[in-house]
Amino acid sequence: MLLRLTLSTLLALCCACALHASALLWDTTETYIEMEPGQEEARATFTVTNLGEKTVRIAQIKASCGCTGSIVDRKIITPGESSEIIGTFHKGKRQGLNRNKLQVYLDSEPEPVATLFMNVRIPTLIEAMPQIVYWSQDNSKSARRVRLNLDERYINEVTRVDYDRTKLRVIEEPGDPDTQVDRVLVIEPKDYNALYRGTITIYGSGPNGRTVDTRVHTFVQP
Repeated sequence: MLLRLTLSTLLALCCACALHASALLWDTTETYIEMEPGQEEARATFTVTNLGEKTVRIAQIKASCGCTGSIVDRKIITPGESSEIIGTFHKGKRQGLNRNKLQVYLDSEPEPVATLFMNVRIPTLIEAMPQIVYWSQDNSKSARRVRLNLDERYINEVTRVDYDRTKLRVIEEPGDPDTQVDRVLVIEPKDYNALYRGTITIYGSGPNGRTVDTRVHTFVQP
């Protein structure tokens, strides 16, 4: 009898959640944003309209990441009214594509009535692949190749490459436009038997005086 009652209660809760979810109309539940260099925060607006016959209240919004937050225009939405939820994304030191979500909960409902997705791309002005090169007893004593890709909307040339010339040999080679590689660094330690940890810094520049740098970390473990 208790099991039957529990199942009935769960079924009723699920039906209530589904009913409220179907009464809410969203203009979109997923957005795609590309940030500009130097931009620290991105925002996306989601508009929801209450098509039901009962007033609903947004109880909370859970974010999938500490970098993501929300601002609610109005928590109580009467029939026929709309509200805006503004999703915020703080870049910090993140790079590349960031996929984040906001789960919207109503009063007294254990399950979210909607999941909102924010897809934010942070441009990598100079992309180094790989970003770490190393030599050890278990791999070959040969040069490593690092491919450099420039985001030509913002950076159009590599101005210099800094490294410890007493420890490393670095040769710059032209890239291959067919593979979207702008430049290649050929890196080799001068002494494979000497312990070394260092950084190669690549500097670039672009229109309007824009400058940027990226790093490649090098390790020699004899």
